[in-house]
This record gives sequence, C-alpha cells and structure tokens, in this order.
Amino acid sequence: MEIANCLIAIMRGTATNAYGDIDDVGTPLYQHVPAAVTETAKTVFDPATQRPQTIRTSRCVLPSWVDVLDSDTIQREDTQDFFMIEDIQRQPTLIGVVPNVILTLRWRSGVSVGSD
Repeated sequence: MEIANCLIAIMRGTATNAYGDIDDVGTPLYQHVPAAVTETAKTVFDPATQRPQTIRTSRCVLPSWVDVLDSDTIQREDTQDFFMIEDIQRQPTLIGVVPNVILTLRWRSGVSVGSD
C-alpha cells in the first residue's frame, strides 16, 4: 500500500490471562499489516454540559485482502495503542478492482495484551 504510514496487528476473540480472567483484546490474527492511520476530530454540541465537545476518532485504510470484523481490536505496532472498530466500509470504485477497507476507530485506553 503506497499510503501506509504504520504497521498494525489485528486481534480477534478473547484470551484468558494467568489469573483465569477473560481478556477481550484476543490473540493476534494478523501482524505487520501495512495501514494508513490518521486522526480526525469532530466537534459536536453536548446538551448535558451546554458546550461544544471535540470527539477524536481515527480512520484506518487497510489493503483489500484483510479480513476484519467490527468485534476485532486493532493495535498500532509503533505506538502500542489499541483501537476498537466502530465502522467498516469499502472505498468506492468504478473499475472493478477490489477496494481498500476503511475503518473508523475509537482509541481504547488502559488496554494491553494480557490486561484484565
């Protein structure tokens, strides 16, 4: 992918840690997948606080061959950040080529492989 700016890992399923607790990060399905991850921001009005709020989300473009589900967890390999998938789309195309996969991501804080 010519627009890739990082490598990601895709985690699927659940795993059990050393204490027997279920971890929803899962086990790596794909590793070292080239991806283009960019952060986007959207300002929305919050009626509870009566002021505008900035919601930060990320967009990720993956090669067409990647099998990804909205229940998977994405890990950016360079920063070790984890993301959950909110939306999966395909790029529009007119020439019959299988399009890239576009993900809308939400950052997950306090998560690591093997965390509780």
